[in-house]
Amino acid sequence: MHANGIFRRESILSIYNQRDKPAYGEFSVSRSYCKNPYILKWWTTAHDQLITEQIEKEQWYWYWGITDEIVKATPSDVIKTWQQVDPLCSQYAWYNVLMYFAASRAEVLGLTKEIRKPKWKTCPICSKRFVENSLPGPLARRLGIDHLDFCAPCLTEAIFKGLDTISKEQVLSYLQDLANILQRVPNQNFGEGIEDLQGLDYQERLSLLRLLRKKPTLRHVKELFGSWLKALVEAGVLEDGARPTSRGIQCLAKDEHVCFSLGEKTVDDFLYSQGFAHEKEPHYPEGNFRADFLVGDVFIEYFGLRGNPDYDTITRKKQIICNKYGIKLISVYPSDLMSLKRLSSKLLDGLKRAPARC
Repeated sequence: MHANGIFRRESILSIYNQRDKPAYGEFSVSRSYCKNPYILKWWTTAHDQLITEQIEKEQWYWYWGITDEIVKATPSDVIKTWQQVDPLCSQYAWYNVLMYFAASRAEVLGLTKEIRKPKWKTCPICSKRFVENSLPGPLARRLGIDHLDFCAPCLTEAIFKGLDTISKEQVLSYLQDLANILQRVPNQNFGEGIEDLQGLDYQERLSLLRLLRKKPTLRHVKELFGSWLKALVEAGVLEDGARPTSRGIQCLAKDEHVCFSLGEKTVDDFLYSQGFAHEKEPHYPEGNFRADFLVGDVFIEYFGLRGNPDYDTITRKKQIICNKYGIKLISVYPSDLMSLKRLSSKLLDGLKRAPARC
């Protein structure tokens, strides 16, 4: 079992530094792989639709994530039984067996004809030409398949690297500029997250990436200021008196409401700037729960710790209570804070009937 798209470990780093050739080479697979009777036994047209959707969403990167999508859409006992009976799973990693099957089936069904030809573009940061598929998958996902406007070397420098030699004044200037572009308080790992550039327009991305090329490492910030929090306070991005808690960084919003995380402060500041009267920490009608905000009859929650099992359990309980009592709940997640436009869209759409502050 072989495909030209599989590359050796030592080539991983080099693909982040190239502009003129595909990051993963040309992926090719035998058309006979899709005749596997052990997979065909449970394969459905819905699985074929998954391939179609994955190709539409990720184009030439589609096959790297197709196994995960197939597993999500297939009962776990079906996958487990297949792994036990298919001889190929004892010879090769089952994950790859499924990927090759999907790749072969896509070829046979002609689905790969929908993959467009990668375009040559000029990176606005370095002014050098690059081809779209030279971007490794992790970089492409940060931009979105229809917005591959920056080359891999420039993205790598902005996202994964940092400076250890800049002065204290330069760090403070960087933090002020970053907060000004984002229109919110930046977290200490901003720029590294897979969603940090999503929801932004071209000019916003360009401004951020140019600035991120000047970012200090977190280690350097801590060496100079003691902590990210202290650096934010000294830069004037956060008020003095902000402090870390188990929920995040406790700080004051612009209307002097006490917030228990930077995300909560971002939501509070937005409500204040838009003129929405809002109550802090309202009670739920049952259970010992409080929401973050109440605007009119609408609860707003910033679910900033999604992924923590205990936290997610409480989140589900709150959502169940809201359904039970007919309470409108706007659930805000960290990904909604990546862009002021995204946050504005979510909150304003949900608060159309909420009263404005007099």
